[in-house]
Amino acid sequence: MHSYYIEECNPEIGHIRGSKVGTLEYADLAFGGRVVVDENFDTLVVRNLQGELESGVEILSTLAHKLHEELGLAANKSVFRFDINLIKKAITTDYHFSVHISNNSKETLIFRGFIQPIELPDKVLLIVGSPRSGTSALGKACRKALRAHAHGESHVIEGITKALQGTDVFFEQSITAGINGNLVNAVPKTVLLAEHLNMLRRIYKLYYGNSIHLDKTPGIPMLQSLPFALMAWPNAKVIFCKRRAMENIQSRIIKFPKVSFLQHVKQWRQTFVAWRQSRQIINQLLKRNDWFVEVDQFDMANSPEQVVGKLRNFLTLTEGEKKRLFTQLASSDRPEKTSISTSKVKSLEEFNWSQTQLLELREYCDKEMTLQNYSYSNSYYKNRSLQEEFNE
Repeated sequence: MHSYYIEECNPEIGHIRGSKVGTLEYADLAFGGRVVVDENFDTLVVRNLQGELESGVEILSTLAHKLHEELGLAANKSVFRFDINLIKKAITTDYHFSVHISNNSKETLIFRGFIQPIELPDKVLLIVGSPRSGTSALGKACRKALRAHAHGESHVIEGITKALQGTDVFFEQSITAGINGNLVNAVPKTVLLAEHLNMLRRIYKLYYGNSIHLDKTPGIPMLQSLPFALMAWPNAKVIFCKRRAMENIQSRIIKFPKVSFLQHVKQWRQTFVAWRQSRQIINQLLKRNDWFVEVDQFDMANSPEQVVGKLRNFLTLTEGEKKRLFTQLASSDRPEKTSISTSKVKSLEEFNWSQTQLLELREYCDKEMTLQNYSYSNSYYKNRSLQEEFNE
């Protein structure tokens, strides 16, 4: 098994038509797209990491007149559709490549990428969301259902993502990185990305083997790290746990009393913003949106059979796994449960917060409350029929 990644280095010039992240049975990578060039465009060339012309490659490019009109390009510009097939039958280590426009002995970099030989586990399940939104309860239920060995929380993905960001800064901004002739100057970002992906996969394999990787990590940093995780495991499934603002904030206050009310409010909103941003990036990388599902804590507590039905299809659970998931979700064995009732829904005014706090909540959360179909009344959802349709 192999995985691949393709980066658009000059988006104003070149675009990939298909997915930029994915898996391959063999190390043959076929991809295509379009390039916008000057009239004196010669050809596309592919080079390896050492800058040598790649021999095992097939390149086809055709002038796209209709696309030129659709893009509204100037008369001195041309647009070509291209297809590239990198034929690397057997690789035992990461293979890096770059695609250039060749023009009168001058070359312009448009894409970089790599192919990695990997061992993907049978299942990768990432449970994310805001703290106090049911991640612990669902994480425990999924561990029991899948009989997976997993820690209570991980935070390894966000840790390696942070390490990659620090490495990128040095390789891009240090004094030595700016000197031609130094190796640090020659190493592209895709090499750093590939090495950190290898490190992440090795750590999880070391602790969890090749069967099931189950990671429950709440919080905004993990949400922001999801694109990196899906590059490591393109077969991963993600469950985003969410909860209405008032219940989530009240539970946060009980669990984290030293954090200010306003900070809890801002974090609730930012959780959804971070989730949307990462979701958009991953959809663009994978060119599909079947990798995630959203689950509300209220539904987990009050309609576990509905949640289990949704997760059974999403995770392709066996009948036994489905039964274990339902038994755990329907039980009173809830990790980190606060005294907040999940069945009795209160209106905003019933939470006994100050007028200032009520105004702060509405100011920061109103837009997101609407987007999530949450109400401020003693009906959890603003439009229950729409929510049921959404959950199907």
